[in-house]
Amino acid sequence: MIAKIYFIFTFILLQNILLISTVFSAEQYIEVDSIVAIAETRTITKLELDNKKEKIKKTYLMQKLDVPSDKKITKQALDQLITEKLVLEYASNQGIAVSPEQLNNVINNIAKSNEISIEKMIEDIESDGTNFSDFREDIRRQLIFDQVKRRIISTNIKISEFEIDNFIELQKERAPTKYNFSHIFIEFIKNNDEVDSEKTNLKLTQVLEKLKKNSFAEVAKNYSDGPMAEKGGDMGSKTSDEIPDLFLEPLLSMKDGDISKPLTGSAGYHLLKLNKIEEFEMETIIVKQSKVKQILLKKNQIVSESEIEKKLENIRNLIIEGMSFSEAAEKYSEDGSAANKGDLGWLNPGDTIPEFEKEMDNLDLNEISQPFKTALGWHLIMVTDRGEKDLSTESLRQRVRESLLKQKTDIKFNDWVKTLREGAHVEIWLYEN
Repeated sequence: MIAKIYFIFTFILLQNILLISTVFSAEQYIEVDSIVAIAETRTITKLELDNKKEKIKKTYLMQKLDVPSDKKITKQALDQLITEKLVLEYASNQGIAVSPEQLNNVINNIAKSNEISIEKMIEDIESDGTNFSDFREDIRRQLIFDQVKRRIISTNIKISEFEIDNFIELQKERAPTKYNFSHIFIEFIKNNDEVDSEKTNLKLTQVLEKLKKNSFAEVAKNYSDGPMAEKGGDMGSKTSDEIPDLFLEPLLSMKDGDISKPLTGSAGYHLLKLNKIEEFEMETIIVKQSKVKQILLKKNQIVSESEIEKKLENIRNLIIEGMSFSEAAEKYSEDGSAANKGDLGWLNPGDTIPEFEKEMDNLDLNEISQPFKTALGWHLIMVTDRGEKDLSTESLRQRVRESLLKQKTDIKFNDWVKTLREGAHVEIWLYEN
């Protein structure tokens, strides 16, 4: 009996010790990671603030800029965190979120664009001192910010064709003309510190004769005394500010492929070849297009997917037996293209989801695909024509449109954030502590 009571007493004592220890540990934890600010219903901890400060410092160092004082870094970090918390709170209230699948897709695309595996990307990120889970959270946060921007700002911004034209003209004016040229230098041959004109002129004449039969690059490699001789005299592309006055005057009057007369400098003779005048020009973008028709049957809770697939197989057989694809699409397709007899028009790379594009690219002209499944439903498709299209102008204008939209969006978003902060409940405890 005494042993039993002793056991119970010991157990209670142990519980009390553990309870005290737990409370003490909790107090220690609170001291380590105390709350420094509140933004609406979200808290900002000292640990979050310290991590944000480190990220900001690292950004300054990576950009080779002077790191501000700790006080300024603290204020900058706290302002960023308050803004993040308020925007995330707004997003949550509006039902804006990023699913794990969306996040994984974005991270996979980041790895693909850098031509590395996910495993290698994780290794690189963590070797740089960043936890991969923090990296994921930064991406998730950025995706939410982008969604908020699109929903409340970008959809209400219009970019006119006039603005695009003006932007392109401004870029043309700002893009300096560059001269891509090559150079042969014939150094004055000296004899007892005196220029031996006869020998120098003899070499110059020899070079000029060689240029009549050989390429400028070949002659430069064999005869030039200049620093770029090994590279065929290639001086690269330079603006007028980067070209010596002795060279600039003849280059301004030359055409592509022209070779200058010998230019007399202080140390010898110079010969120039103008390879190309580089002015503002559009990137040439030629894409392969496919003209496609489709029949789409959508997934639903009533009909099983195997039944949908079988129905599409039956439709495919009807077409093979003589029904036109257009007639079948008009009769059976369950998407908006049915009104156009299944015609989707000309599709460029990237216009459709990857599974659809893969099936489309693998088809011969007028070949009917097997039924295949995408996130949109079950498809039968047929490529009726293929061709190429020059999208250089369209691509440039689209890039300009996106650039202008981003500029306007960022300005309006900053104004929106200021308004959000003015109306929000924010408490800063950092300086009180």
